[in-house]
Amino acid sequence: MQIREIVGQVGISDDVWQEAIERRDAAREEFDGVCYYRITKKIGPLAKGAIVSPEGVIFDFPRIPRILHLEKGLHHAYTQPFYIEEKVDGYNVRIVSIQGRILVFSRGAYICPFSTDRVVDFFDVKEVFKKNPGLIVCGEFAGPDNPYNIEHPPYVKEDVRFFAFDLMRMNKPGNVPIEERYKLFDGYGIPTVRRFGRFSTSDMAELKRIIGELDESGCEGMLMKPLNPAEVTLKYVTLRSCLRDIRVTAHLMPEMMSEFFTHRIIRAAMYAHEQMHALKPEVFAQLGEALLVPVYDSVDKATRAEVIDERFTLRFLDEKNIQRMVDHLYRCKVKFEVLSKNKVGAYWHVGFARKCYASYEMLQKYLEGYPHVD
Repeated sequence: MQIREIVGQVGISDDVWQEAIERRDAAREEFDGVCYYRITKKIGPLAKGAIVSPEGVIFDFPRIPRILHLEKGLHHAYTQPFYIEEKVDGYNVRIVSIQGRILVFSRGAYICPFSTDRVVDFFDVKEVFKKNPGLIVCGEFAGPDNPYNIEHPPYVKEDVRFFAFDLMRMNKPGNVPIEERYKLFDGYGIPTVRRFGRFSTSDMAELKRIIGELDESGCEGMLMKPLNPAEVTLKYVTLRSCLRDIRVTAHLMPEMMSEFFTHRIIRAAMYAHEQMHALKPEVFAQLGEALLVPVYDSVDKATRAEVIDERFTLRFLDEKNIQRMVDHLYRCKVKFEVLSKNKVGAYWHVGFARKCYASYEMLQKYLEGYPHVD
């Protein structure tokens, strides 16, 4: 089917599509011979992050609203039961089959060479898509050795793992109903996020026990997924995840929006007030350490003329995907250096350093005595 026919099926006329291409609201991309359009700005029903492929439209994965007060947030949102799942700290992907190729798209609608290379490690992707054409598997890659997110779940000690959490279908917005989704996950052995079961707003004591357990174990939080399609999926995060967000990002504070930190401090305060009923002294120390120590370390590096960087190692099955990943990072304007490349068993281990020049240059100017207006 031609691309114009595909977009026409979702109500986009030829003229509107052509204008979108000219404005780069629909950017043509190619990956190893597969061509598609990446939606960069809303076009009719297609939001940023959607994909138009030769086999159909892959709708964007929707942003999930956050609640800051668990009990009142759930009572405000739900009249019917909902399921609880762990919110895994990683990066969001959509896995699809296009022209017989298994491809993994990022939230921004880029094909990620690293994720595409590694997805075969986690479930029988060819079998899933052979039996379910047009299916889209949505999930999270998570672990310490990934190119996008420095944070990871405490139980993934090395490399990465994949955790599915939703299913979609080509040409259809929205998710497959949750109970059908679980049957497909289990039937094909697709690894998923941790599932805690079905609850209602009357189960608040158990819900607070679950979030307390997640907080104690260093996990990010939980997702509430309703049975009623008219009700919305919600997310709620732990105190420790807020502090960890701050700690792993504070070294880049000179270039970060202040809202990144203030939002997490507010979330932490809301969590402590509802779940702990008081601020414990150790929380003061943890917050101060999370905010100040990474910035101090960045200042110390800048005094020694050391560029601030973030280091990670990626493991690839196919050597060709290493260069594709390098090209992908360049296209995404990531400043980085390849540090090493070694074959270890079945995998190529490639060391990267993401260079954080903006923070380094700002701190250098402060250290040299340049005035600053704020």
